[in-house]
Amino acid sequence: MKKSLILSVFILVSVLNFTSCSSEDVSSPTAATDELVGKWNFSKFSTSFNGVTTPELDYDDNEPGCPKDYLEFKTGGVFNNGEYSGSTCVLDSESGTWTQSGSTITITEGTDVFTAQLVSVTSSELKLKVTETDNGITITVNLTFTKA
Repeated sequence: MKKSLILSVFILVSVLNFTSCSSEDVSSPTAATDELVGKWNFSKFSTSFNGVTTPELDYDDNEPGCPKDYLEFKTGGVFNNGEYSGSTCVLDSESGTWTQSGSTITITEGTDVFTAQLVSVTSSELKLKVTETDNGITITVNLTFTKA
């Protein structure tokens, strides 16, 4: 069975396992679109819950010996994500679309729609913030990616 968008899985895992907080300034989000285009490997994350911050942790869901899990933003609004699994490094990938409006990035895969706040992007690092509220509880996941 295909896995859902990596971001939603990551949020679910973070909600169940971690609590934390982080805040960062948004850097020139309207000029960032060209820098956003590319393939980005998951690197680090932290979460925010009730004002409590945990340290930024390494993303540890990459399979040993396999390429790194990734998000890919292509020109023309094409979005891909990939997650490798098993000893044979089977790639589970999904495609969709993405748009950027100011510092908000919207990713659509089928009927699933996710929004993320663009915190910063450089030629080598991308930081996104994803906030979700479920049953009155708000969780923020801060994701750091490195350029593949």
